This record gives sequence, C-alpha cells and structure tokens, in this order.
Amino acid sequence: MTGGFSILEVIVVLTLSLGIFGAVFNSVVASTHHAKRILTNQEVLESIFHTVDTIKSDFTKCGMRLQEAGNHFGIELFQSEEQWCKVVYGLGGGVLSESAFAGNTFIQISGDDFIKGKRKIILYNIEDNVYQFNNIQETSGDRAVLSEPLTADFDRNSIVVALKEVEYKFYGKQGCLKRKTGQGNFQPMVENVTDFYLKYYPETCSILYRLEVNHKEQIRGYIFLTNMVE
Repeated sequence: MTGGFSILEVIVVLTLSLGIFGAVFNSVVASTHHAKRILTNQEVLESIFHTVDTIKSDFTKCGMRLQEAGNHFGIELFQSEEQWCKVVYGLGGGVLSESAFAGNTFIQISGDDFIKGKRKIILYNIEDNVYQFNNIQETSGDRAVLSEPLTADFDRNSIVVALKEVEYKFYGKQGCLKRKTGQGNFQPMVENVTDFYLKYYPETCSILYRLEVNHKEQIRGYIFLTNMVE
C-alpha cells in the first residue's frame, strides 16, 4: 500500500506553489500598473489634442464677421498679455429693421437666431461713423431689449452682430490652462501644464503658441488670424 506525502514533500510543494503564486501575482500587478500608465498617458494626450484643437478653432475664428467694423473703428479683436489672451468673433448677424435713436433701450432686428436671447452685440453704421457694444437682455419677436441705452442714432439697416468672447489663462501655481466664454467662469481644459506660451506677431497677424504638459509632452505651432488681415 502506497503511503501518503511526507511532511518534507508537503513543505516543498507548498513552497513551490507559493513561489508560483507570487510570481503570477507580481506579474498581474505589474501589468495592471502598466495598463494604468498607458491609459493615463492616452488621456493626457487626448486632453492636449482637444485643447489645441479648441485653441485653433477659437483663434482661426478671431475677428470673423467683424472685419469691416474692426478695421474701420479700430476694435481690438485680439488681446494678449503674459499667460493670458482674449479673442472676439461674430456668431451671427442682422440689420435694424427700424431706425433707433440715442436713449432708446430697445431695437428692432431682422436677423438670425444668434441675435435671439441674451447676447453681447455690436451695433454699427460705417456711413455715420458710429458703433456701440451692448447686451441683449431679452427678445420678443424682432424686438430686443438692451442692457444700456443707445449712445447714438442708428439708421435702418445698421448692422448688428452677436459676439462671442473667449479668454485663455494659464494658472502656473495650479498647473492648469483654463478657458472662459462670455461672462462665465474659467473652466479647466488641461492639467499638469508646465508651460503655456503665446507670442503675437501683428505684422503677419499670426500667433506662435506652445503647450507643455508634465515637462514632457509638448505641442507648438503657428496660427494665422486670417479674419484680421486687411
């Protein structure tokens, strides 16, 4: 009759089993950490590319629908300081269906849906050399109530453009690049930012930008503000 395992044999088998289990466990842990690193790196890259695409989209639109007003009245469509910039462009437009006069707090607009609702606008007339920034408080049909009274007379067919203002700001201590539209708050776009740089070249209406994350991932390039070219 065959006898059972000796204590020595049991100890050897348990030792081998524990060794194999430990090796497998370490391999699984290492694979999990590696997978997490890959996923994290992928998320970082996606965040960077999304940020750059958004910057390009905003800057490319800078001055859109405002070329005439900007060139004639000298309106600042692009502004920048150290680690901050602001772009302005038109979302849509229309014209006055009736003349409006200084002191009026409403206007009659014939335009698209961007003029409806609460919007910042610019109202201008090149021929009369007048313009004014204002805000639409509410609309009812073609009638728009303004937040501020008109400061000049505007003839029928004067142009009204709904505006979008976008700001970017780099918070160095937080390591975060944030974006704000209109009167809203700055919202994070990408974190762990170690450098954000903008250089405006007015002679060519172009911008050199650089975005660096984790002292490692870096994207740079030029954007031409084609809507500001005279």
